[in-house]
Amino acid sequence: MKPALPVGVRRALWGAAWAITALLAGFAAMRLVWHDGLWVFLLGNGLTPYLYLPVWPVAAAAVVARRKRLAALAGAIAALHAMWTVMPLLPRTAPATAGRPLRVVSANLLMVHEDPAQLAQELERLDADVYFLQELSPHWDDVLDRRGFWSRYPFNKRLTSDDSFGTAIASRFPVRDLDVFWSAELPQMRGVLRVDDRDVELLNVHLLPPRSADYVPYYRWGADELLKIVQRLGGKTFIVAGDFNSTPDSSFAARMRGLSDDAWEAAAAASASPGPTECFRCRRCGSTTCSCHPIWVCCARPWAWAWAPDHRPIIADVARRVR
Repeated sequence: MKPALPVGVRRALWGAAWAITALLAGFAAMRLVWHDGLWVFLLGNGLTPYLYLPVWPVAAAAVVARRKRLAALAGAIAALHAMWTVMPLLPRTAPATAGRPLRVVSANLLMVHEDPAQLAQELERLDADVYFLQELSPHWDDVLDRRGFWSRYPFNKRLTSDDSFGTAIASRFPVRDLDVFWSAELPQMRGVLRVDDRDVELLNVHLLPPRSADYVPYYRWGADELLKIVQRLGGKTFIVAGDFNSTPDSSFAARMRGLSDDAWEAAAAASASPGPTECFRCRRCGSTTCSCHPIWVCCARPWAWAWAPDHRPIIADVARRVR
């Protein structure tokens, strides 16, 4: 039988376990009462799948050692972690839909993409009805023009930029009122798609990433403005796509789910295997098929798997929900 650890070592280990659990309890409490209230909480919520992993071995060890208070606290945090990360992956009843599906692709082109031809080929293979493009630089515009992309999708409007905030909507179906509007000092794009004798409001949005304390106010400003726009749409049919620079655990994502259907979650409802098929940027990534109305999809940098390719297009087949 191996000798027990010295008393001092055991005390240090349990002290560290308590410190870790207390810290994670603070993050969990802030998520519940002040979601993304401070920049540090916004970042912590974005790391939800990983942030709370240390609490699981702490909870197990506390149960074995019969440390009831630590086991109870760590167990409660582990339960929240499971609810936030596992519950959204469970299959659910798919919504009833009507009308033909519309294939939608959203893609952040990445203005400094090292191999534009490869991404352009992928966009063409997807053969979407409507494309929402972000980071459309003059170079990207030329690449797509030389490949005949704009002529194949004649209902388009493009705003090129030498920074990361060029934007475009391109459709094979008629789109009217294509227009650039400004939100949080950044250009966004809207239009009205006509399909099956029904108007579908289109919004292509790129929010500033909350990667620094200086950027966070602009990110929140843009997110709040987008939510207000969606609220004003009311009962209209709409599709919101773009690069929201938000994880599924952000306050923005939670509020958007209250206003619209989530493409990835609808896809999970319609599939026996609800996980993403290519990468795990956020819960809405990979090539998925969904049927919902209204709908929103997001395009974000991959954050779960280090080997996941960056700036891949997102595809969703959407149809009008039968209310």
